[in-house]
Amino acid sequence: MTDVNGLRLAYRGFVSGLAGGYVWAAIAMALAGLVHGDPLAALEPLALALSPLAGSRELAFVLGLAVIQAGGGLIGMCFAYFFGRFFTVRGTLITAAPAFALLAWGIVGVGIAREGGIGDISSLAVPAVATLGYGLLLGVAVPVRGEVER
Repeated sequence: MTDVNGLRLAYRGFVSGLAGGYVWAAIAMALAGLVHGDPLAALEPLALALSPLAGSRELAFVLGLAVIQAGGGLIGMCFAYFFGRFFTVRGTLITAAPAFALLAWGIVGVGIAREGGIGDISSLAVPAVATLGYGLLLGVAVPVRGEVER
């Protein structure tokens, strides 16, 4: 384990997570627009969990996107640092990243529902599909062990 540059791996995971956050928002907003007729329906529960004053649509968009970016960067960094250093084959990384992202989304979704007094958003299809897209991007972008060895 000492031959892996952990800071470089964590940085690449953070940047990949930020990019994945934009992918999550794009997929969730597109699907919410198609399914619910309201593209911001996917971001509003996240914004309301951050601030109960996020009633306006503009504020819901900005706060929801901020939550997704912060969470995406954190999840990407944690995945890369704690799990990415052990994967040597891209296929296993592409398989593990969506599973990790869905697990993190389930934990966050249940926590938001419990604390915010809103419905359970962890079991909804639109955010779950967006989370799969996030995980696939994370699995493709996080380097395998051979790319970060010293």
